[in-house]
Amino acid sequence: MEDANGHFQLGSTPAPRVVIGEDNAVAFAGTQGNFELNTMRPIIINNFLHSARILGDGCEKFRRFSVEGTQLNREQITGMLDRSLMLVTALSAVIGYDKAAAIAHKAHAENLTLKEAALQSGYIDEKQFDESVDPEKMIGDVAGS
Repeated sequence: MEDANGHFQLGSTPAPRVVIGEDNAVAFAGTQGNFELNTMRPIIINNFLHSARILGDGCEKFRRFSVEGTQLNREQITGMLDRSLMLVTALSAVIGYDKAAAIAHKAHAENLTLKEAALQSGYIDEKQFDESVDPEKMIGDVAGS
């Protein structure tokens, strides 16, 4: 996503400036409706429609050139998930907060996965760990999965 952010910002910097400028013009025009004549209404309509087009086009280009075709690196995702210290919260119910915290500290200090640190601690066995620490159960029901 880092690359996508950079490309999106580089390519869209003039567009947000135009949108911000047109928004300021709309805000000013809105203050100039003296005597309910609405003489600034054409400016408001034109700038709003132009800004909407610019933003829509930018979103379409971002989707087409930065999002489509993106592939998940499942190996990296699994590795990061295995090293996620947040998963230790699932162990608190089984072994208690203090022991779970000690496992998290050990994993962080020794650059271990949470499972490696938990098994080395002796507080929990592999079967209990696998039953307790299941990220899919922890996130609940996610729409579309």
